Amino acid sequence: MIKTADGITVETITKPVPGLLHHAHCPGIVAFPDGELLVVYYHAIKEGDRKQAIYAVRKTPGDDCWSSPVKIMSHPRMMTGNPAIWIAPDTSKLWLFYVNSIDSWGMCNPRYVTSDDRGQRWSMPRKLYWFISRGIKNPPIMTSNDRYILPAYIEFLDYQGVFYLSDDKGKTWQERGRVKITDNEIPEVVVQTRKKATGKLVLQPTVVERRDGSFWALMRASPPLGKMYQTTSTDGGETWSPAKPYLLPNPNGSFHMMRLQSGNLAIIYNHAPVLDENPWFVPNPLSIALSEDDGVTWTCRRNIVEAHDDHVKQGIGGEPTMTQSADGTIHATWSFSHPGKVNGKIYARSNFNQPEEVYLKHAGFTDINYTSFTEDWIKEHHFFTSVFE
Repeated sequence: MIKTADGITVETITKPVPGLLHHAHCPGIVAFPDGELLVVYYHAIKEGDRKQAIYAVRKTPGDDCWSSPVKIMSHPRMMTGNPAIWIAPDTSKLWLFYVNSIDSWGMCNPRYVTSDDRGQRWSMPRKLYWFISRGIKNPPIMTSNDRYILPAYIEFLDYQGVFYLSDDKGKTWQERGRVKITDNEIPEVVVQTRKKATGKLVLQPTVVERRDGSFWALMRASPPLGKMYQTTSTDGGETWSPAKPYLLPNPNGSFHMMRLQSGNLAIIYNHAPVLDENPWFVPNPLSIALSEDDGVTWTCRRNIVEAHDDHVKQGIGGEPTMTQSADGTIHATWSFSHPGKVNGKIYARSNFNQPEEVYLKHAGFTDINYTSFTEDWIKEHHFFTSVFE
């Protein structure tokens, strides 16, 4: 059974490809000043396919349904994926960050394009980094002194966080950071379960500026760490502290944090423990939490969707992102995996502890879901520590 929280409606905004496996992943969303919504995601017959491309759907105020998907970015010889979309507050320019790869996620090269007409037309792609092994997941922020900070990561041999800084409205970018767990602080459980224990165990950061002017990022952590990891910068993003464990759980899934118009922080993530019998990624439930003290504590949390019984291992809430429109509404998107039938055979993405070759063979269908809610809706539930409360 899959349960949706009271007071919200969940929509599927992608469309399956008849007769073929169907993968839509890593959504990003923005809201324009008049309320128009634009969602981007990558689509492929199977994850990592060279025909993988980035698509967009939109919904204008007054529309009852989302537009049909439109391909906006692809490459004839490389897979294209992991889009992060953002409207720069100072210029209103629309940015799309993404990656190309000739082989795997570890071979990614990050790029970006911009648009002045809400994504109808895009500039020529430019490289953010000239070599491989730089990934994108979450959008940048603009700081109080007008610096852009884009969180990114390295996924080559192992994982670590990096940050790209721009002081000229995105004309040029400089890489900073290289955030990892120091070798002497790697938990013993990691040393025992990994062939090569290094400090490069964190990736896909999401960043905010704190009220004291420092920057704070939370990062996805490799199994079996089981918690988000955090890093801070007190010099404008030039240097970052070593990664330390944080209080929120993380079953090796990505998430997104942002500052709301109220000044509070919101985070959309999987409030799920890492299970001893299965330390891999199970994105269930999908939760939204609220902090009124810059992440010291989280006072409210609601599960947007949650799976029970035979659906527990189903990927109901992966790779979430969100934005807030001018009227204060919070808009959220995420990937949702479900069974699909191809040539009479049912495929289900239902067992995340299988070997990769088995997992890919039975990957099933993945679509993009969308919902919206308000900050007051989140505040209806105070924070719980157990998974399904």
